[in-house]
Amino acid sequence: MRRILRPGPLLRDLFDRLSVRLMILMSAALLPLGAIAIGTTVQLSRASERVGERHLVALAADAMAGERALVESALASARALPPLVLERLAAGEDCDGFLGSYVARSSLYSHITFIAPDGSTACSSSGERLTFGESPAFRNLLERPRTVINAVPAGRASGIPVVIVTRPVFDDRTLAGFVSVSIAQASMDAIGRRVVEDAPTAAILMNELGVVISQANDSPRMADMPSPERLAELAAEGGSAVVRERTREGDVAVFAVSELIPQRLFAVAMWEDGAPEVAALAPARLPLLFPAAMWLASLAVVLLSIHYLVLRHLRQINRQVRRFAIGQRDVPADLPAPAPVELREVQSTFGKMARIIARDEEEREQALHEKTVLLKELHHRVKNNLQLIASIINLQLRQIDDREARRVLRAVQERVLGLATVHRALYDEHQLDQVRADRVMEEILRRVAGIGSVPGSGTRLELSLEPILLDADRLVPLSFVATEAVTNALKHGNGPGGGQGLWIGVELAREGTGADAPGGKDLVVLRVRNTLPKPAPFPAGAGGAADGPAGEQPDWDRSGDGLGSELLEAFAMQLDGDVVSGPAEHPDHGPIWQVALRFPLPPGLGERTATRPAVEGQGPSDPAGRPPMETTSGHAAPHG
Repeated sequence: MRRILRPGPLLRDLFDRLSVRLMILMSAALLPLGAIAIGTTVQLSRASERVGERHLVALAADAMAGERALVESALASARALPPLVLERLAAGEDCDGFLGSYVARSSLYSHITFIAPDGSTACSSSGERLTFGESPAFRNLLERPRTVINAVPAGRASGIPVVIVTRPVFDDRTLAGFVSVSIAQASMDAIGRRVVEDAPTAAILMNELGVVISQANDSPRMADMPSPERLAELAAEGGSAVVRERTREGDVAVFAVSELIPQRLFAVAMWEDGAPEVAALAPARLPLLFPAAMWLASLAVVLLSIHYLVLRHLRQINRQVRRFAIGQRDVPADLPAPAPVELREVQSTFGKMARIIARDEEEREQALHEKTVLLKELHHRVKNNLQLIASIINLQLRQIDDREARRVLRAVQERVLGLATVHRALYDEHQLDQVRADRVMEEILRRVAGIGSVPGSGTRLELSLEPILLDADRLVPLSFVATEAVTNALKHGNGPGGGQGLWIGVELAREGTGADAPGGKDLVVLRVRNTLPKPAPFPAGAGGAADGPAGEQPDWDRSGDGLGSELLEAFAMQLDGDVVSGPAEHPDHGPIWQVALRFPLPPGLGERTATRPAVEGQGPSDPAGRPPMETTSGHAAPHG
């Protein structure tokens, strides 16, 4: 699958800046002019480089001009002599004498011979008859008749170093033989002794196979010339060229190849890389910098202008807006006089808006403070009235002797005190639109546990409360559910089995987030769990709830009035949630009783805050190091 690359936040912020966008627009505007300037400069640079290459090629040809003239003279003789030689051979005249006198008159050649197709010497300037039929070079010429220029260290006829120019002779399209003109190497050296302006470091004359025919007499660095294989490659490429490569010693040098005779004779000259003659080959970088300098100067002018006229005033307005956003309600200062009228109007409008917003905020804060005071006073009075009702119930308890009536009134009194604790916690909160549910519930549950337990009983209350923000309309029924569940756990903790070490665990957390939550909404879950006591040993046949197999858990719900379950369901309906209770298995505490409440969280509430990992006896909202609360030992039973 093709991956789509998206710019990162830093890159997007960079391109969102006004200065960067103006630079891009200015660059786009200057792009055609810059392209024309750069293109023209590049063309001029390439033209200058081509002129320099042609100059080096001409210098290479001029360095071997004498040797070239001598070889071309031999080629001209090889073209002119065959008709005369064939005519004398056909007439039976003295062909050897003719060639001998020709060599003597020219004083340039050391030997001229005519070789028949069978390899025998039919005519020779020396009169000597030689056979070349077994020579590989001659057999190659028979297979591919062509003009060949070569150098040998010792000629077969003269015995001295010579340059041999061999040309095929055709008679009515039939190969009649070969004319071979030999030039003494001494003659090549003698004609090459001359002073050449801008002479190369080394120069040679070579054939199409890369074989060196001759070299300039003033070439002290012949060892730096390319290898024979490289010379053959340069010759095979054909034409004239200038290359830059390393010599055999590893130095960088410039080599110019000049084609003197097409596909037959080449002049190769070498210059050091820093020589004045090769300076024209260096790319002209300075002209290329001029368009870039003009572009940078234009961008600098634009940036300075934008900064002086716009950006610095915009930054001042931005600082004023930021100070206003973080709560500073000072009157913003006016922009300086050089600022454009449009920006001064923007700053003036912002100043008026800031004053209006500050006045409205002050009025709203005053009204909110009054409403908060009234609402806190309402919770305070409700708490006082509930405590008064609990006191009245307590007075009534003192006058009643019936145990069942006292049990009912005691249950009512505990629930009234639980409601009073909830309203007291709401009264102590500073904000009532969004309240930290974990802090309120921690305070409420610890008070309920302290009221409903006997000190030193060994009961542990373990809280694991995730910081969640709720409004008061949802916090009140949630606290009621937690209070009722913990109260029932403490009330039924001392069951008929007795025992020590009652454990009560309360957990408040989110369940699912966003689209992962059921119904697409976040859910809040409240779990209240407590350990179950061991069944009391009832005598066989005693009747009651324990009648049955030994060790069976009594059904405590049958001994109550079912009011607790009804209250839990009523509170859950207020939260648009559901409550489930029943036995469960805990990995650390074994059989337990669990009450689980789940309700949806409306958008905008319940924002997460930083939490600490919960440990035993210490939830996210517990102070660090607070030990688990010790309350009355016993067990918790089903609610109701």
